[in-house]
Amino acid sequence: MHRLFREYPKIYLACHRQHVRGDEDGRGLSERMAGILDHLHLQHPRTVSELARHLSVTESTMSIQISKLERFGYVRRVRDESDRRRVGVRLTSSGARLREQNSVLDPDLAQKMLSLLSVSNRELALHGLELLGNAAERLMERQQLRRRRTAK
Repeated sequence: MHRLFREYPKIYLACHRQHVRGDEDGRGLSERMAGILDHLHLQHPRTVSELARHLSVTESTMSIQISKLERFGYVRRVRDESDRRRVGVRLTSSGARLREQNSVLDPDLAQKMLSLLSVSNRELALHGLELLGNAAERLMERQQLRRRRTAK
């Protein structure tokens, strides 16, 4: 665990992008909107209250931001199949593209960092990140299931 907490900030600081860009239509994207997109997924919706709690804002503030993102076509509200009263928010393909363009990691810096590794070490490092990413997705799914159970 100590290694994860020691190494992740190094990667973040070395490859961090300093600005947020707008979309191809010239619409600006605020830091808050970019942050919301970072916390959404194409398949796994999150509720407005979950997002608000996680990002430490009121539900009304989050709802306003989600409505803007929805008008721009970056997110979509979807009804929960198991509980039709619950409404989740998930990325659209346009939102996913914009999120990728505004990734906190600068692609050029990340490429330069990876190029400093041998081919075999690069593959090992990327495989390790994929394992962590898969574990993170499973953790998020479990947390979402737990929240649903406690909400009922």
